[in-house]
Amino acid sequence: MARRGTFHALDDDEKTLNAPTMARSRSQLGSAYAPGAFFTFEGGLGACVSIPDLSATTDDAAIGSETKAQIMLRLQEVWQSWFGRAYSIGTPDRLIHPHQCLDEALLKGASVIPLGGDRLTFLSPLRMGYAPSPLTFVCNKCRLFKRFESVSDLARNIGNLRKAKCLAPDAKGPCQWRQLDVIFVHWSGEWMPATPGKWEWNSRNSEAWLGGEACAECGSKDFKLNTDSPRIGQWHFYCANGHKRSNEWRQNDRFTTEIFRDRASTRISERRMEPISYRASSAYYAQAEQFVLFPETEHRLLSLLEPQQHAELAAFIGAKFRFCGAALTPNEMKEALLAAGKADEWQSYESIQRMRRSAESSGDIDGFKLMDDELRKLVNRWTTSDPPLVRPMVDLPPSVMAQLSVRREYTSRFDPFVLTVEHEALSRGKLSAATEGGRAPFVRFNHLDNDLAPKDAAAKAAQERETQRLMNKLGMTELGLIREFDLCRFTHGYTRVSATPTLEKRGQDMPVRLRLFEPLRNGKRPIYVVTQANEALYVRLEPHAVYAWLQEVGVRDLPPWDALDSVMLGGRLLEVAQPFGQYFSLLKEGDASTYRYVYTLLHTYAHVLMKNVAELSGLDLGSMGEYIFPLDLAFVVYRNGTTMDLGNLSSLWRNENNRFLSRLLEASTHRCNSGRLCDTGGGACPDCIMIPETSCIAQNQLLSRAVLKGGPAPREDATHKGQRIRGYLEVVNEDDGC
Repeated sequence: MARRGTFHALDDDEKTLNAPTMARSRSQLGSAYAPGAFFTFEGGLGACVSIPDLSATTDDAAIGSETKAQIMLRLQEVWQSWFGRAYSIGTPDRLIHPHQCLDEALLKGASVIPLGGDRLTFLSPLRMGYAPSPLTFVCNKCRLFKRFESVSDLARNIGNLRKAKCLAPDAKGPCQWRQLDVIFVHWSGEWMPATPGKWEWNSRNSEAWLGGEACAECGSKDFKLNTDSPRIGQWHFYCANGHKRSNEWRQNDRFTTEIFRDRASTRISERRMEPISYRASSAYYAQAEQFVLFPETEHRLLSLLEPQQHAELAAFIGAKFRFCGAALTPNEMKEALLAAGKADEWQSYESIQRMRRSAESSGDIDGFKLMDDELRKLVNRWTTSDPPLVRPMVDLPPSVMAQLSVRREYTSRFDPFVLTVEHEALSRGKLSAATEGGRAPFVRFNHLDNDLAPKDAAAKAAQERETQRLMNKLGMTELGLIREFDLCRFTHGYTRVSATPTLEKRGQDMPVRLRLFEPLRNGKRPIYVVTQANEALYVRLEPHAVYAWLQEVGVRDLPPWDALDSVMLGGRLLEVAQPFGQYFSLLKEGDASTYRYVYTLLHTYAHVLMKNVAELSGLDLGSMGEYIFPLDLAFVVYRNGTTMDLGNLSSLWRNENNRFLSRLLEASTHRCNSGRLCDTGGGACPDCIMIPETSCIAQNQLLSRAVLKGGPAPREDATHKGQRIRGYLEVVNEDDGC
C-alpha cells in the first residue's frame, strides 16, 4: 500500500524531496523494490519506478562499526571482482570501455577506486520513494501514442489527454488510454520508454541525438503504435496521418552510444536495447550480498579477512585444520608467555613439570602419565585460546599457500577461507554457547534441551536414540536447531538484463554494468542493510563417511587421508580446492573434482532439507535460505525474513521430529517428476531440487540428486559422463542394504 504524497518528476531539474513512499517489508524494500525497480501496486494498475527516499532525515541501519567494516570488505571484493570479470572479455578487435562494466563513481580510468565509508550511508530500508513510469500511453481504439517527459509534464497536460477525441472509425467520445507496459532496457543498466525515434551518434555535433521523432514525409510528430502481434518485438510505430514507415521496433542505448561515439555505427549489436514488459525479471536485478554476523566477542576473527592480514589468516587456517609444524620448545613457550604478561601461567607449567620429573624418578608410572596429560592440556589451552597465548608452530603446505594467493578467483560467498572464518565465528558464538534457563542457543536433536524435549524422561531418551540412529543413516555427525542465526544482507546496486557481470547476446559476450543507487540528499550513496536473527537448522556431515563416498565416486584429485591423519579432512579439501571463478566463470565440465563434489553434496543436501521443511512446516521455499561451509562439511538452512519469527522450525521438530528425518531416507524424496529428462540433464530441475534463485546461494548451480541417492553423474563431471555414480546415502547405508 502507498502513503499519500504528490508525484514529482524524475529528471534532475524537477526532482523534489517529497515523493510518496510505499509500505512494504524491509526485506522487500531492500531487494525487489530497491531504487530502479519497476512494479505495480495491488490490482496491477499503474506502473511505477522505485526511487531513493529523499527526505531530510534518513533511517540509519542499527549496525555497529564492525558490521560496517564487514560490509565494506565485501563491497570492495564485489566491485573489484565484478569489474575484473566484465572487463576481461575485451579483445584487441573489440575493446571494452571501463564504464561499460561498472558505475563511473567507482572508476578512475581502468582502475577500481572503491568508495570510502564517508561517501556511503548504511540505511534500514523502512521507506522507499516511487513515481509513475514509464509515462507512455496508447489509445486502445485508435492506437494513438502519447509520451510525456516528466510527471509534471503529464500533470500539465492530463486535461488535454482525457479530452482527446478518439479517431477510431467506430469511436464515440475521447480516447481510451492505457499506460504502455513495455520499456526498452540494456545491460548498461539504462532503460527508456518506447518512442518512435532512435538514438544515434551525430559526428558533426559530437553528441547523441534521437532521430526519427517526426514523420519523414509530412513532418508530423503524432504517431500510432501497432500492438496487434503477441510478440513485443514485432510491434511498430507509424505516422498518425497514415504514412508508412519501417516496421522495425528497435532502440539503441544512449549511454553506450555516447561511449562508442564515432564507432557507434560499427557496434550496433552492442548498443541494441531489448523491448520487454516492465514486469519481466530481466528489467531489474538487485545486487545483494550476505554474511554471518560475528558475535561481539569474536570480532578479532573479522580482522583475519582484511587484505593485510595474510599471515594471520594463514596461521588461523594452520591451527584450525592442524597443519602442525615442529613442537614448541619450553624456552619458546616461556618467552611468549612472559611477553604476554602471563608469568603465572609459566609458573604453573614449571610446577607440573617438577611433579612429572618427581613421579618419573620415583617410578610412579600413573603419576607420571597424569602429570604428562596435564602438561599437554596446559599447552593446548595456550595454543588454542583466542587470541593464543602461545602461537603454535604451523607448517602450511605449498598447495594451501597457493590457494591463499588465488583467493581473488573466489567471490566471498564461495571463498573457502572466508567461509571457514565465518563457521568458526558461528561455532564460538552459537554452537558452543552454554544453555541458559533450559533453552540452548543451539539444540542438538540427539541431546535435547528442556524447552524442546518431551516432558517425559523416558520418551526423551527414546526419541534421542532414534534420532541418533537416523542421523547415522543420513551420514550426519551433528544436527540441531540454531535459535537465532544472525545474518546480515545488504543491497548495494542493480543491473538490468543479467544478474552476472557478462551475458551472451547475438553470439558475443557483453559486459554487464553494475550500477550504484542514486545519491541521497546528503550526496552519499545508499546501502540498504537488513539484519535478522531467525531459527535455522544446522547440519554437519560425518568426515569419514564423506571421504568413503568420494573414494566410491572415484574423483581424480582425492587427497590421501584417514583416521590417523593429524590434519583434518577440511585441510585436505583445501589443498585441492578449485575456484568456481568470479560469478561461476570457471564452472565448466571437467575431471571429477573432490572439492566440487563436496560442494555439490552439501548444496544438494541443503535443498533436499529445505524441500522437506517446506512440506512439513508451513514455510514456503521462497521464505528460506541456505549457507554452506564446505571445509567444515556443514550447511545451514534458515528462515529468511524480517517479520516476527513464529518458531516454525522448532515447532516442526516438536511435531514431526524423527518423521522429518526418516522422510530424507525415502526414495520418493529423491525422485523427480521429470524423470529421465531430468536425469540426463544433470539430475536437477525445478521439479525436484531446484529452488527459487532468491533463496539459493549458488544460482541453482552444482546440484544433482545423484550425489545423494546415486544416478547419472552431474553435468560438471566429464570423467563419469554417461556413467552412474554412487550416492552418499547409498555408501553410508551399504552394510544394512538401505
